[in-house]
Amino acid sequence: MEVVCTPIASLNHGSACLQSANLCSRGTQKNSSMQWQRQWRYNRVSRRSGGRGVWVVAKEATIAPSPSKEGIQTEYDCVVVGGGISGLSTAQALVSKHASTVNKLLLTEANERVGGNIISLEKDGYLWEEGPNSFQPTDAMLTLVVDNGLEDELVLGDPNAPRFILWNGKLRPVPSSPTDLLRFDLMSFGGKLRAGLGAIGLRPAPPDREESIEEFVRRNLGDEVFERLVEPFCSGVYAGDPAKLSMKAAFGRVWRLEQNGGSIIGGAIKAIQERKNSPKPARDLRLAKPKGQTVGSFKKGLATMPNAIANRWTFFDSNKDCRPHCASFCC
Repeated sequence: MEVVCTPIASLNHGSACLQSANLCSRGTQKNSSMQWQRQWRYNRVSRRSGGRGVWVVAKEATIAPSPSKEGIQTEYDCVVVGGGISGLSTAQALVSKHASTVNKLLLTEANERVGGNIISLEKDGYLWEEGPNSFQPTDAMLTLVVDNGLEDELVLGDPNAPRFILWNGKLRPVPSSPTDLLRFDLMSFGGKLRAGLGAIGLRPAPPDREESIEEFVRRNLGDEVFERLVEPFCSGVYAGDPAKLSMKAAFGRVWRLEQNGGSIIGGAIKAIQERKNSPKPARDLRLAKPKGQTVGSFKKGLATMPNAIANRWTFFDSNKDCRPHCASFCC
């Protein structure tokens, strides 16, 4: 099998888009195991001995690289396209947990920085985010924090702190407990009734395709829940368009409730029963224990995480004669 990556302005990974790349791949399928052994080559990238990971800025494109006196062709077992948090964490997992298969890996990024939508800025003593402003401290995310030595930089929000959404010129409290659902004024009575009926299963059936966050929430819980609760949350955590973000990928737990129980409430009841009947798996003792439902960040902003991962890689800028733009130890 021969795969060639031509100019790929439409190829996305996570939130990052590689506008163009000078890559080609060659794969051979093993009939017995149905596994792919991929050899990737990147033209005009210098080699660093002793490392297994490299990431580059790739902007100029050709159909396939040819031998060049100015550079050395290097073979890679895997290429990750896009240096957002999805691409970076995927690359780190491949190199650290699948080293026997992925001996050399290349991560490409069209911009001169990593992080994708994550942009943390600091000036005159103020720190702000121009992309997402928090993350959900799941065990998977907290493991990434520990693996990159960021335990002391982690900041978790107070789960008891009130939360507000600006709607129609007024800050309105977000319900923090079931007893708040009937009293809070962010939604109309009709909107609350629609959400309740949808949650128990009185809503249109799911389509035979993957739904976006917007499609899933409007179908299950109604327009008001999406516009007044979910959409503001998406802007804070993902800084993305909920009409384009996959519900299954972004909110997999909620998506599985409907799949497993026929409705959100039905799935929640079934999940509670299954937890009672199944022993709780051992938790990594290195991980922080969030108290209640909260969000997380870092002392110097969310960009701390992608920068920490990238600093473990060797970085080459393909537009600077292959001289290291910023070099550090490879993963």
